[in-house]
Amino acid sequence: MKIQLLFVSLFSIYFLFRQTSEQMEIPFLKSKDSIIYHTGYSVSYNQKFRQANWLSYQLTKAETSKLFNRENKFVADPLIKGTDNGIDYEKSGYDRGHLCPAADMGYSKITMAESFYYSNMSPQIPGFNRGIWKQLEEQTRNWAIEYDSLYILVGPIFSDTMKVIGPHQVAIPNAYYKVILDNHKGKEKMIGFVMKNENSKNTLQSFVVTVDCIEVLTGIDFFPLLEDSLETKLESFVLLNNWKWKNVKKKK
Repeated sequence: MKIQLLFVSLFSIYFLFRQTSEQMEIPFLKSKDSIIYHTGYSVSYNQKFRQANWLSYQLTKAETSKLFNRENKFVADPLIKGTDNGIDYEKSGYDRGHLCPAADMGYSKITMAESFYYSNMSPQIPGFNRGIWKQLEEQTRNWAIEYDSLYILVGPIFSDTMKVIGPHQVAIPNAYYKVILDNHKGKEKMIGFVMKNENSKNTLQSFVVTVDCIEVLTGIDFFPLLEDSLETKLESFVLLNNWKWKNVKKKK
């Protein structure tokens, strides 16, 4: 028991250190922005739309090892009011789509449980959530293994044409984005994706856009801690060949 308690304490200290010492994944914060820090990810929550503006985390090669299975216990985020949205998803026809996938959080019981907070959920069409979105999640984990560690930002793209579900009127985004940074010295690279919330049989490469484009769509300034000239370079271009695509047919 003492050894188990010691492990838990050391684990908590490790993630507290990560939260205070590594902020590369946090976008530029506006005066009205607030961040909730969980063990596995950080989130900016939108009370109007009842879901995240963005969610960010670092994923390392070691953290891709699955030590704990998903339990599918969707619960309100204990640190954010108004996230008890279970009734909104019931019989809605939409999946409770993970922004940060549970498979990225399987390295601890705490992070696995956090991945099922409703602050990490967004209404997704089942074919999208279980199809192309899942493929992108799997590709991202492959890259974390290939490149040792990544910084990841993910979230919905809000618009004036969104429908809603449930009594709390949870907004249904028309599209989602994911921005990924490999920040290893001398090997820096970045890639961005925009995907409509719909079924798709297209290749992952067909959804790649510049990060500059995603910043325009979302109004979010990603990775402000990068040196300015490097940030400008990485966010301005689409370089598919800089990334190894596993089990994916390359777009010609």
